[in-house]
Amino acid sequence: MGAKIAAMAAAICLTLSACGGAASSSQSGGGAAGPTADIKRAKAAIAGYVGHPSPFPIDTPLVRKPTGKRIALVDCGTTICGLFYTLAKPAAKALGVKLTRIKATMAADSVAGAFDTIVQDKYDGVFVPAIPMPLWQASLDKLNAAHIPVVTAGITGTDRSKIPVAAFDTDAIDRSAKLLADYVITQHGNDTNVVFYNTPELAFSNLLQKRFVSEIATLCPRCKVRTAKIPAAAFGTTAPSVVVDDLQANPDTETAVFAVGEQAAGLPAALKTAGLSVEVIANSPDPLSLQYIKDGDFSAGLGSDLPVIAWTLMDSLARLSTGQKPAPGAVADVIPQQFLTRKELTGDVSHSWVAYPDYAKRFAALWSAAS
Repeated sequence: MGAKIAAMAAAICLTLSACGGAASSSQSGGGAAGPTADIKRAKAAIAGYVGHPSPFPIDTPLVRKPTGKRIALVDCGTTICGLFYTLAKPAAKALGVKLTRIKATMAADSVAGAFDTIVQDKYDGVFVPAIPMPLWQASLDKLNAAHIPVVTAGITGTDRSKIPVAAFDTDAIDRSAKLLADYVITQHGNDTNVVFYNTPELAFSNLLQKRFVSEIATLCPRCKVRTAKIPAAAFGTTAPSVVVDDLQANPDTETAVFAVGEQAAGLPAALKTAGLSVEVIANSPDPLSLQYIKDGDFSAGLGSDLPVIAWTLMDSLARLSTGQKPAPGAVADVIPQQFLTRKELTGDVSHSWVAYPDYAKRFAALWSAAS
């Protein structure tokens, strides 16, 4: 069929992991014996995400305006960090706050320098996408001591006493992994033969892999599922070759699921050159991934409404910086999601998929009565 990718990522190999050039693979489950696939249960699990998005996350009106507040967004240098800044800018304008991009990389000294700037300049709130907690835990303690609220996106294992709103935290990632596994089972039943591509440097990717494999094993003991590693250092360079080599070594693989879009940028051309045909599904597809789906190169993706997530996090900072509690939906990490295939993507996907095109009006209505 083709190939498809998602979005949430780091382009630099962290010192926590080794950075090889080839995928390493492990096998789990599979075989003719055992119960048949519980397709009914899998279909029930994904029903709320097929043909329509899951609910809008925020319905609590803003009480006090954050006019004049200064918000810092730490841009870690990856596609997703830059995208969150772009998406958050109009929300900042609508709220009357000043949003400043603080540039960094995934290197520890760069991250520390960015947060030192934020603490020294006494910002009123901080938006942190995709930077692993070990790189800025000490900085978080400084921000908490200075009573500067922090929100995050795509960072797992956050301490909610220190970070009250965290999008794409453990619960959301757990839910996404199970939905991806359920979707694969609904498509192939007992004939499922799937590989999950993980990037160990990304904490959320490890959790996605664990939950994905567990869900396949629970609902379909006969199904074949294996995992393979793509180092972060291969993103944008050798990753397509890594995937092609892995698929050639495992020719029975029929479905490839990607944890993050940057793993597979450029994959369609590589698959075509190698003469390979595989169904590709991705979690939270970025604009490039969405275009691959729209073009028919990738089969499907579990879309997450990044504009709504960005506006939800800005809404949370507006509340936290003015002494208000964040909205319940934000605290619960409610994310509008939907399974996307070619038929759902008829418009412009260059800026991201949007579940609720009127999201700006929805937020404006919630903010309009604030004093």
